[in-house]
Amino acid sequence: MTRDQDDDGERRRLRRPASIKDVAAAARVSPTTVSHVLSGNRPVAEETADRVRSVVSRLGYVPASTARNLQAGSTNVIGLLVPDITNQFFAELAKGVEDAAHDLGYGVILCNTEFDPDREDRYLEMLRGRFIDGMVYASGSPPSRGRLASLLGRFPIALADEVVPGLLEQTILVTADHRAGGRLIGQHLRELGHRRVLAISGPTDLVSSLERIAGFREAFGDAGVTEVEGAFVERSGYHLVTAALEDGGPRRFTAVFAANDLMALGAIAALEDAGLRVPDDVSVAGFDDIMLASRVHPRLTTVHQPAYDVGRTAGAQLLSYVHRDEVPPASRHILPVRLKVRASTAPVRPPR
Repeated sequence: MTRDQDDDGERRRLRRPASIKDVAAAARVSPTTVSHVLSGNRPVAEETADRVRSVVSRLGYVPASTARNLQAGSTNVIGLLVPDITNQFFAELAKGVEDAAHDLGYGVILCNTEFDPDREDRYLEMLRGRFIDGMVYASGSPPSRGRLASLLGRFPIALADEVVPGLLEQTILVTADHRAGGRLIGQHLRELGHRRVLAISGPTDLVSSLERIAGFREAFGDAGVTEVEGAFVERSGYHLVTAALEDGGPRRFTAVFAANDLMALGAIAALEDAGLRVPDDVSVAGFDDIMLASRVHPRLTTVHQPAYDVGRTAGAQLLSYVHRDEVPPASRHILPVRLKVRASTAPVRPPR
């Protein structure tokens, strides 16, 4: 007998929707373990969790609360994926999404991917089976584009902050004007007399990173720019600037442009550890304007992008259609940015 035949027979024997006890019996675990696997509230051994999820899929088990919501045509829950909730930018973005959802009586399932494609895949698979009404996606990990596209038939998706190529004709996009922000920094450093800049990009498979560096080069010019690829974390900025200093230091650059504030903070730490003063010896500029940017010493010159507004707009745009039970049309919403000049940048000075 095939597994499909066995499953059909099991469903016929039940003659009713599968219950949590049925799932527990078929998976050889307790109902409590099934509940923990489905809710994610308690850790369960991976092998056991996989077995439970397989039985849930085979028996078509739907939690009672979810079934009641499905009969009403809605779960009143949306998903939200972010890459790093400890980054204040994404914390503000998440708050914007949550506030927009709260205004319409919706809840939010938050998934923090840590820029890990495998972890993101697991979250996307989990959301696939959670019967959510829609999703705001702010992760931008390229390996998951295929799976993300496969979810479009199940629920609408809004992209927040990050463009995902190939999906723009099917999704809502809300993002800040990354290219304009890069131009603002390039023009600012050029006006201060800098002609040699170390530009630290984020991952070059993310559109936001490419746009920021492209905008910078448009205003500053290509001559005198040394570009290195980093990750959007503080330690990346630290290690890249340390390596650049070992390879010629301030003789090669008088300013650093980091494509996000965390990398800029790492750059400042590396310069100070090398005995250099910011901005007397080297100017540093970032991008995002997280809360720390105005509180570190020296206070960081950066581009302010409205993280909260990006999240709130994405959530509101998505839910305005979901709430009316309409399929949202593809749309783009580009929010303006502005330059915040602080103490970490200054005119070029003769070397000490």
